[in-house]
Amino acid sequence: MEPILVQTTFEQKEDAQTLATLLLEKRLIACAQIVGPVTSLYWWKKQIDQAEELILIMKSHQANYARLEQEIIQHHPYETPEIIVMPVVQGSNAYLSWLNNELKQ
Repeated sequence: MEPILVQTTFEQKEDAQTLATLLLEKRLIACAQIVGPVTSLYWWKKQIDQAEELILIMKSHQANYARLEQEIIQHHPYETPEIIVMPVVQGSNAYLSWLNNELKQ
């Protein structure tokens, strides 16, 4: 299995926790971390906007990505949520084994 990190952002911690719990219960992710708050500056609707956000980082594998993306879009409060995938190039054998054992096959 190809491990990945999936990242999205939220304005409300409760929204991040709700999505993380849902994805954990569906076994689409093995772990989630909520980081922040961070200040985000970005272009939105032809102007620069700013928001205090939290970053939700989720650990999964590539085979789950299509369903994971669908769930994020369906349950995310943003009109256009950030969904970024980063491959895990290397990691400890014990951790990657744990990750694979915790995910839906």
